Amino acid sequence: MKRSTCLLVGFLLTVHLSAQDNIETTLDSIFSKHTLAGSPGCSVGIVKNGKLLHIYRRGLANLSYDIAIREGTVFRVASIAKQFTAACIGLLIVDKKLSLQDDVRKYIPELPFYGNVITIQHLLNQTSGIRNYNVLQDIKGYNPELEGVSNKEVYELLFRQKGINHVPGEKMLYSNSNYVLLALVVERVSGNSLHEFAAERIFHPMGMNNTFFKTSNREIIKNGAYNYYKDAKGYKQAMALNIITGAGGLYSTVEDLAKWTTIFSSTDSLSKTLASFLTTKDTLSDGSFSGYGRGVFVDAYKGYPTIHHSGMDLGLKAQMISVPSENLSLIILSNLESINAIDLSYQILDLLLKGVLSTQTKGKIYIHKKTALQHFTGDYQEINSDLTIRILVENDTLKAKNRLSRLAVPLVASGKNEFERINNASVTHKFNTQEERKWDMAVDFAGATFYFEKVQLVEAASVKANEYVGEYYSAEMGVTYSLSAQDNELLVSFPYNPKIKLTAGQQDEFGSGNRTRYIFQRNKHGEVISFTIASEGTVKDILFEKVSSIKRSVNKKIE
Repeated sequence: MKRSTCLLVGFLLTVHLSAQDNIETTLDSIFSKHTLAGSPGCSVGIVKNGKLLHIYRRGLANLSYDIAIREGTVFRVASIAKQFTAACIGLLIVDKKLSLQDDVRKYIPELPFYGNVITIQHLLNQTSGIRNYNVLQDIKGYNPELEGVSNKEVYELLFRQKGINHVPGEKMLYSNSNYVLLALVVERVSGNSLHEFAAERIFHPMGMNNTFFKTSNREIIKNGAYNYYKDAKGYKQAMALNIITGAGGLYSTVEDLAKWTTIFSSTDSLSKTLASFLTTKDTLSDGSFSGYGRGVFVDAYKGYPTIHHSGMDLGLKAQMISVPSENLSLIILSNLESINAIDLSYQILDLLLKGVLSTQTKGKIYIHKKTALQHFTGDYQEINSDLTIRILVENDTLKAKNRLSRLAVPLVASGKNEFERINNASVTHKFNTQEERKWDMAVDFAGATFYFEKVQLVEAASVKANEYVGEYYSAEMGVTYSLSAQDNELLVSFPYNPKIKLTAGQQDEFGSGNRTRYIFQRNKHGEVISFTIASEGTVKDILFEKVSSIKRSVNKKIE
């Protein structure tokens, strides 16, 4: 472990930590619970008034050679890349080479037309409705440690899609596809790859000399941190073979990202323009604002406006959060998958803002009677996935319980129909009480909103699993799913995924691991002929037809 040599007394006083507190010891106490001696670790940067005033480093960048995380260690930062892709689009707009309201198909005519124009703004603000390519890959059957996928394969997959999740501009639904498409827009408008354009217009001018989009698995990354996860046998090196830029694919250091965070409080003209561009939310069709800016989430934490984005992938977690009013930013880069960079960032932020939090204006406190709380109770299923949350009342307290969780999490009222999780205020539950509504509960996970409907779950014993057995093919995905029954339990098999157990949901619906929702259809004789898949909140309506039904349909056409 390396310790920063800079003196922090003035800084600590500025951010209201008592002078006798030692930031290094404090961070040690926080991260020692998550990393052991000789394990992968992290690099943490604290930026105040435009200066990187403290760096905390812990753990190893390379377990094979016991190489410590040190100054200039380069990490893969996953979705933190999105703000740089968005900034490249912003610079092209400044150059008057494109417009926010341009139809995406002006630059990518291969993208199907889905009945409504999808604009550059829709991609930036995550309101396009375009299906998330990561989830599409999972549905097709995919192992990132065995197969390498590039932007080219992602584009081919997206151009084959026959539908989208919602009308563009109707809601914010996070999809990595938006930013892979924006990378293609940058390339076609500028004549340079995203890697080249970002280097020329952002990274080099800002002195971010160790920041780049990776373009090849053969590329040598000096001072690079290897990524790891842990299983029952110990640490394993994550070997993701993807080379996909735009939504991710970025490598950087704490030192470089500290320079980038200064744009959110800089008085420089171009920085102010970019900061304003990135933090502008889209106005949805119902007049409300989305929780996503352009490449960053823009919301508030305990009364403070914040700008943030996390990153996660095989063997890594990252988080970058800025509090412009305090000229304060925090960066966490980790090469260990089990480190929860988001939760840890807010834990550290609470310490940095200690003494200031109490000065914030408190909102109205809402107190509900137990009878009123009962109106919110029931089983809720995410519209585009198998995620089910039970809302219940225990000891006069509203609680939320995930199907896979042992304990229910207490909810604290923050509004008439809005609640926060007591253990994580960045997760909120909003209940829709309007008579005409498309959803019953919206859960905001630190800026990413997912929509739930109240459902009536069937008893597993009443399900006849044999009715669903067969081979089902999706022309859209080019893959066959095999469904079998064992002890009246339904099992699904597809590439890299043998015999996954499905659990009963609503009538003619099943789910797998809180992720994928299988919705079966029957013909007029009551026979199961197809199912559609919705998965992870960002993909819906993928059709799989029973092979026997397809053959019958073909034979009828021949006759």
